[in-house]
Amino acid sequence: MHPSNDVLHKIGKYTYGLPNQIQIPENHICPGCEQGKKTNKSFPSTKIRASKPFELVHSDLKSFPVESYHKYKYAIVFLDDFSSNAWTINLRTKDAALPATKRFIAMVKNQFNTNIVEWMSDAGGEYKSKAFLDMLGNEGIKVSQSIPYVHQQNGRAERLIRTLTEKAETMRFQACLPPSWWEFSLDHAVHVYNRTPMRRLEWRTPHEWFTGERPSIERLWVLGCGAYVFIPSEIRENKMAPKAELMVFLGMHSRGKGYIFMCGPNNIIFSAAHATFNESLFLRCPKRTLQNNTRLQEVVPPVTPCGGENCHCPPPDMEDDDDTSHLFSRTSRKVVYDAQKELDQRL
Repeated sequence: MHPSNDVLHKIGKYTYGLPNQIQIPENHICPGCEQGKKTNKSFPSTKIRASKPFELVHSDLKSFPVESYHKYKYAIVFLDDFSSNAWTINLRTKDAALPATKRFIAMVKNQFNTNIVEWMSDAGGEYKSKAFLDMLGNEGIKVSQSIPYVHQQNGRAERLIRTLTEKAETMRFQACLPPSWWEFSLDHAVHVYNRTPMRRLEWRTPHEWFTGERPSIERLWVLGCGAYVFIPSEIRENKMAPKAELMVFLGMHSRGKGYIFMCGPNNIIFSAAHATFNESLFLRCPKRTLQNNTRLQEVVPPVTPCGGENCHCPPPDMEDDDDTSHLFSRTSRKVVYDAQKELDQRL
């Protein structure tokens, strides 16, 4: 073992006893140093980007330690290099990556009338199997893979997974959702990611860069918040049953213009098109208290009589004379309960 060349050149000046005829090689490769001190070099990021959608697609597989609500254990991600638009498909097993990729390629052909030119992924077993490589080859897709155990060469997909996971876990923790609901938080994180402006895209969103259309976030709600969901008359218990139930918002419906909710206490998925959202109420948290701020960082307004611009209560002439519930905001069960309790005390 020897110190660096700089130390060897200076050691004679600040110590004594060094042999005078010692030779310090300049470009010598020391086997011991290579074996004992070798470090991995950094991987500088490339500024080369695709010039059109699906010219280059990055992909990677993410595993989760907890089985999800629908028994998923993995999620495969797809990233368009041109627009940074992302897609995910949840999987139960690793070998399901092959049919999931086939679905993605078919979606690209049918919905966007184009073909994937190049495919970039790591050298994981799910991506280097003969069936997977043959499938890409039959589609005429050029395959690029990172060197085994050099995950940095698939850095864009790796960073995407980190970004989506951090977004998903942040929203899940805020709403006190259980770990097995990660599939809902991940899907919602992808929906939010595609509608978030990026510096690289001149502060436009991946959705706009990809489709040319500015996305609407009017229907974007906080994951896990409470919502009064309209119950159609066909599935109500009877004509006197409530017309809405308080449920947990879990994201956008993937196949229609609506939302998905978790209906308690049996944790049943419920789909609906109409709901009144309360983004300051999280039903899964131990204490169902209203948070101090809304998503716009505005102080939650106090309970006030209805009749205002944002009132959702029916007119007084449509209710019984002894029903005073229309006098109060129905943003949450707690607010209604507190308001009714105060009224009773006054009477």
